[in-house]
Amino acid sequence: MMNFLMLRSPQPRPSPQEGGRRAARGGKAPPPLAKRSFGVASCGKGLGAAKKAILVKISLTLFSAFITLTSPALAQSTLTIEADGNPEYLAGLAQLFADVNRIAPDALSGEGPLLRITPDGAVSAADKSTLSATDQALAESARRLFSLYRSLGGQTGTRALLLQRTKNGLFAAREGMAGTLSRSLGAAMGGALQDIARTDSGLPASAAAWLPQLTAALSNPGMLPSPYPVARILRNQRTVITLSGPEIAHAGADAILAGPPGSTINILKTEGGRLQASTVFSETTPEGFAKLYLYRSGDALRPVASFDIAVGAGRASAAGAEPDDYGATARTAMTLLQAGATRASLEGQISAANDVDMFSLRVSEPGMLAVNSRGSSDVTAKLTDARGNPVASNDDGGAGYNFGLTTPVNPGTYLLSVQHCCGGNGKYQIDTALTPR
Repeated sequence: MMNFLMLRSPQPRPSPQEGGRRAARGGKAPPPLAKRSFGVASCGKGLGAAKKAILVKISLTLFSAFITLTSPALAQSTLTIEADGNPEYLAGLAQLFADVNRIAPDALSGEGPLLRITPDGAVSAADKSTLSATDQALAESARRLFSLYRSLGGQTGTRALLLQRTKNGLFAAREGMAGTLSRSLGAAMGGALQDIARTDSGLPASAAAWLPQLTAALSNPGMLPSPYPVARILRNQRTVITLSGPEIAHAGADAILAGPPGSTINILKTEGGRLQASTVFSETTPEGFAKLYLYRSGDALRPVASFDIAVGAGRASAAGAEPDDYGATARTAMTLLQAGATRASLEGQISAANDVDMFSLRVSEPGMLAVNSRGSSDVTAKLTDARGNPVASNDDGGAGYNFGLTTPVNPGTYLLSVQHCCGGNGKYQIDTALTPR
């Protein structure tokens, strides 16, 4: 199931004076782009990214519909992430809600040992007693709470969470801080979540404003929070994002998008108030909260807009592996031609001798399909049907050393493989056109 995560931009374009005032107050004014160690690409530039990268598709079990992540009204822009996989925070959220709904309030009455659960998941009891099933479930819920908060991009700190069943309710406290008595596990977990957030100085305002909704949902069975307003991007995976809003048009067709250190961003296309980009965050990109900054071409001193993101661990890449912008298999193929479309263009980069970029083309009606490359790279192309049967191939059939192929096609899905002819590398652009019969 494909889901779209949408996030509002947390701030408008700052003025140089405002940036100076923030710096004087000890705030974080975004430095000029020329002084940032960000991965940057403008329209027309290619991208190198993690080998065997995959498109992240969110398989959502907690919510069974498309999600629109909206923060409190801060600006008009939206950050849309189309992602393949199961984001940790959604899985963790579902598990925590399951815990809250499974442990009945009656099971929390009576006297139990004082449990100490550290952020790394270690559990101990004050009296060294054997834990009952209920106490084990409480400890597991606390572990999941810490894990959920980290998956949101937050820093849990080092304080342990203390839990104890009493005749007056469930006692919960961060170690060294005041505690509360709650009648339900959900209320206790919600309060603990707010305590963790209060000590996390890096928590974006949009996330901090959303947490009370999660707290309320945990305390009220059957209630669900609105979707999380901070987009999550995993390291070592290719993620396609779409920015939309008035700031995009203001940035212009040659806009520049910058990410945190270790990120590679390739703007695929801009169209009116929409910008689509491919992002890959390497293993060196720090985990936690970060921002994407949008700049106008020719004005690298002041960003037009910024967007909160949370960088996740993702999958570890093979040692020495070069980032790759597109997958090399049918499962990880990037969609080039959408169903019902007759024209499409896309930029790419061959980053290593054995790099293969694969694209899918969804043909809705019979016709003649033309696929051509542009650029200085000597790339070749092979077109197959969905089962891998060859349909057409070409090398140097276009302008210069570019490929160019034209073939009749029937409705169905086709796969296009692109690679360098002679073990080299370089950037290229693909144009495809379907002429219906």
